[in-house]
Amino acid sequence: MIITKNINKKFACHFDCKEKSHKSFQLFILFFILNFSFSISAQTIDSTAYIQYKFINRTSNKIENDSTSLSSFYEKLYQLKKTEKGRVNIIHMGDSHIQADNLSGTIRQKLQLKFGNAGRGLIFPYRVAKSNEPTTYKTITNTTWDSKRNVFYEKPLPIGISGFTIETRDSTAEINLTVKDQPGLGYSFTKFTMFHDKGINNFDISICDELNCENGVFRSKERSSNPFVSELRFNRPMRQIYIRNKNTDTLNQKSTRIYGMLLENDSSGILYNMIGVNGAEFRHYNMSKYFQEQLNYLNSDLIIVSMGTNEAFSKGFDKQLFYKNIDSLIINLKVSNPNATILMTTPADSYRKSRKGRVKNPDMKIAKETIIEYCLKNKLPYWNLYDIMGGFGSMGKWYTMKLTAKDRVHFSGRGYQIQGDLFYNALMNGYEKYVGIRK
Repeated sequence: MIITKNINKKFACHFDCKEKSHKSFQLFILFFILNFSFSISAQTIDSTAYIQYKFINRTSNKIENDSTSLSSFYEKLYQLKKTEKGRVNIIHMGDSHIQADNLSGTIRQKLQLKFGNAGRGLIFPYRVAKSNEPTTYKTITNTTWDSKRNVFYEKPLPIGISGFTIETRDSTAEINLTVKDQPGLGYSFTKFTMFHDKGINNFDISICDELNCENGVFRSKERSSNPFVSELRFNRPMRQIYIRNKNTDTLNQKSTRIYGMLLENDSSGILYNMIGVNGAEFRHYNMSKYFQEQLNYLNSDLIIVSMGTNEAFSKGFDKQLFYKNIDSLIINLKVSNPNATILMTTPADSYRKSRKGRVKNPDMKIAKETIIEYCLKNKLPYWNLYDIMGGFGSMGKWYTMKLTAKDRVHFSGRGYQIQGDLFYNALMNGYEKYVGIRK
């Protein structure tokens, strides 16, 4: 067995603004990394925990415009709850607010505890890409991989389902993947799906456990209905696997390129897939070469889109361009996922840097209003986090209560849990109303 080592740095960048190269920005990033961590606690927050924060506008905590737009999704939840059979597939995509999986992880936990746990869902080896990784799994590698996230669209490597891509030319490379259970939820998996390049120039990939490598091999030359997908079923639940390159054609096989992995079990319930990229904007997903094509595989019932923070972070926010980029992404999502309902969330209130220090950001309100305008025009449901958290300037109140990071753009683990709890309650209130009318 190959002994693996973690080559990743101890801390990972969560900063979710536009990429800049000047020295002062780098120093700020270093300061931010060393002074704040977005770790999520093992316990979910109690459903009434946020009542103590008077600045939270609880009366606004509802899914707007959902009476008809979410009915098909609510019906699928109802049938799942009633029959305890089948699955409901959800995607939650966005920027760094999502990549750490604190917000989406809280929603996943609560939905799966209520409707059933169909698996951990889509993951990406962020540590291998030298980025921050959710706490519900861990990846370790024995070598250095080239990596790219969709915000660096001019760099080589195409982007697929996760908004990230990793690649190696090391024929001995491996990734050790370990999943971690959460309170009341086991995340061992019986089906493993990999999104990767398949062709004559790609290494075969062995899927091994601690005892052997006889579980299966993803052969690069093997034809399938999906050019990016390889699937493997195990005869027992797995918590740890080793993903190892296997060079069976030294003349042609040169590399392995991975776009994401999907972990499922044999149970009915919710499969809640998170797709998050630090710094991402709507346009970055639009420019991701294989994103839409690979997303189709998930056959989603609901897609939650949580972005807008990065576009409105710096001065010079262009509302018309922002609206256009929203429209392009939504159109693409509808094409690749025709059976999915799309639910949008507004960005939170935040601050931005100025010569006078950190100041309130009025452009975030415009971004919020633009998303709502788009949803009303196109009959999409939305969740108005901006108003729910208290509106313009409310980030300062969250900061005072230690619910945010020092940048007053991101939140603490508890801050994200509160948001996840609020969203879950809003969604369930809409669901219960639907069930009441249905009966």
